[in-house]
Amino acid sequence: MSAIRLRRVFFITLWAGSALILALWIGFFLWGRHLPDSTWAKVLPGFDLAEEAFGPTPAGGVPKVVFRILLLLTAILAGLALLVRYWDRLQKPDLTVRLFSLAVAVACCSVLFQNMIGRTQQEPWYNIQTMMTNPASVPIFGQRLLLIWPAMLLKHFVPRLTYIQSFIFIQGVAIVLAIYAIGEWSALFIGHNLKFLGQILLTLLLLPTMLAYQGHDIGVVFTYTFCYLFLYRRSYWFFILAFFVAILNHQNVLLLVPVAGFVMYGKAPNSTIVRVLAACLVVYVVTRYVLNQTVPIPQSHELKIWWNMRELAELPRMMTFGIMLTVPWYVGAAIVFKFADPFLKRASILLPMQLAIYSVYGQLNEARLFHGFLPILIGIYLCFTRGRLSAPAAVAQ
Repeated sequence: MSAIRLRRVFFITLWAGSALILALWIGFFLWGRHLPDSTWAKVLPGFDLAEEAFGPTPAGGVPKVVFRILLLLTAILAGLALLVRYWDRLQKPDLTVRLFSLAVAVACCSVLFQNMIGRTQQEPWYNIQTMMTNPASVPIFGQRLLLIWPAMLLKHFVPRLTYIQSFIFIQGVAIVLAIYAIGEWSALFIGHNLKFLGQILLTLLLLPTMLAYQGHDIGVVFTYTFCYLFLYRRSYWFFILAFFVAILNHQNVLLLVPVAGFVMYGKAPNSTIVRVLAACLVVYVVTRYVLNQTVPIPQSHELKIWWNMRELAELPRMMTFGIMLTVPWYVGAAIVFKFADPFLKRASILLPMQLAIYSVYGQLNEARLFHGFLPILIGIYLCFTRGRLSAPAAVAQ
């Protein structure tokens, strides 16, 4: 069937569907909304099965369900009409790429959000209500408030939301920010047309680590990514601003100061390097001082050297799974490290620093500790992928 005939059939079907929906609306407003439930039970196929599965429909509720279904069908029909109307415009390559990238980004956000709701749970050591009402009483985590403050504000303005619902909503916003930020970051190394590959990689890397509710984990991803973006673009004032925001999420962002110095060395004037690093240190010290004064927590860190020594020596299940889920990714990155952008090679100094610090203050069996390195890891993979994609073209020439 030719494209013209196919479009003609589609138009006819669309007009027929529109006429049917209009007839259903007319019938609903003239007679349907006044019918008793017993009559609807005779008209609607499978009524008894649904009532048995879902429970009895509240009195007068059947017309409401029918009304909503008609709205849904009308919306679908309107969407199809718009699709037909603007079909030629949608075939433009640039727009096609943008729409495809948007669809993948939405899919990644949906997967992470559904995983957080369905698989993540609240643990005794991180009580959401306590974090949102009295964070100063929470050891270790009480000053990581970047995503807790908005949840508190949302709960204040929408009191009918529970604490966990407010928390989850803001985490959803954070997931969107993380996917957006990693998309912009990925575009630097593989181009805008293929940036969705970085978003898919991020989703794969995050899924195994989302086991317990914690307000700062997703925040580490997007705050670090924005810091890398501005540092790569040499937008140093924006880097300092992003660094300040990241401090409110997690104090381990201090590791980005030596990373920034190593990345900037030889690429920027020494005076600029000194000013940027000094500004970051001042911002860090002042911000931490203010937090310590306004939200003084019982304990800010735990020494876990012996903990990690036993984990590595005894290899319990959690440690074994942690190694299985993370080490292969880093081995792959090491294999293709030579193909990485020079910025990524220099920024990779973050990983040994993380290993050293987290061996003392963290739990090495938790892959989420290395969320701040994920943008670097993804960038390395994308650089290698870009090289492999261009290699056939080079051979053909």
